[in-house]
Amino acid sequence: MPRVATLQDVARHAGTSVATAGRALGGYGKVSTLTRERVLETASQLNYHPNGIARGMKQRSSSTIGIIIGDICSSFFSTVVRAIEAAVMPQGYKVIVCNSDENIEKELMHAKGLFEHRVDGLIVATTIGEDGKPCRAVKEVYGTRVPTVFVDRAVEGAKLPSVYCDHDAAAYEATVHLIKQGFRRIGAVLGRRTLDTMTKRLEGYRKALIDNRIKYEPALVIDGRDLGVEGGYNATRELLHRKPRPTALLAMNNLLTLGALNAIRGAGLRVPKDVAIIGWDDFYAAPFLDPPLTTIEQPARSWEQSPQSSS
Repeated sequence: MPRVATLQDVARHAGTSVATAGRALGGYGKVSTLTRERVLETASQLNYHPNGIARGMKQRSSSTIGIIIGDICSSFFSTVVRAIEAAVMPQGYKVIVCNSDENIEKELMHAKGLFEHRVDGLIVATTIGEDGKPCRAVKEVYGTRVPTVFVDRAVEGAKLPSVYCDHDAAAYEATVHLIKQGFRRIGAVLGRRTLDTMTKRLEGYRKALIDNRIKYEPALVIDGRDLGVEGGYNATRELLHRKPRPTALLAMNNLLTLGALNAIRGAGLRVPKDVAIIGWDDFYAAPFLDPPLTTIEQPARSWEQSPQSSS
């Protein structure tokens, strides 16, 4: 394996001190034009790349934003990451993306690693504890060392900026849409009821039923305890065994929606003839399904026009 060139190598080959080579490469301090050109040319010949972490420690900035999300497999979160990157790169920042797998211990471990990397800020879709409340560690960690913004999920009691959609209003609108189509036995597929996104969407669903004089039935609300495809599959399969079974479903995120569709197909039922469904977090494949899928779209990006949801 070839030896990696160091700043000391560049200085020796360029005939300067290490301090002068560092100033020439960093573009700061007093260095003659001739010396700077010689150092830059030497660094190029040696294929020298500066140590970003070490440089960040000296400059007290790494020009890096840390992002912690629940599941990169979710098209919603991957779109959020792209939107963040598109916003910060023109300002000279890079991003580091960490996946928590909706595990609070893993999330906090990533936060610690990002602090050690000297990130200039954090954007976090935090995981809530099993009791539905943010653990003390979340409140003690975020916002104490670098500026932090919560995305998609708010944290009760944390005095930090949060960016999220009107989850209950969206669920209300989706449920009313199903009611207007003539459905009255409407089930709800949740991922983890402890997340505030899920509790708010559930409240919007429940309010829509009550406002339209339809009894809210807890038996038609299933928490798969997993925000992924498997959670949607298991929750929907359980709902389809209810007697009488629901005639329509509201799935509370895109991966849950895919799991729900798989469960419906596995039960030998058809959408929408046997069971209608509205999904969440509009994704590119939605219009190409047969039949096209009706979804609730969250505005996760702004630099390009979003694809139209089917309806």
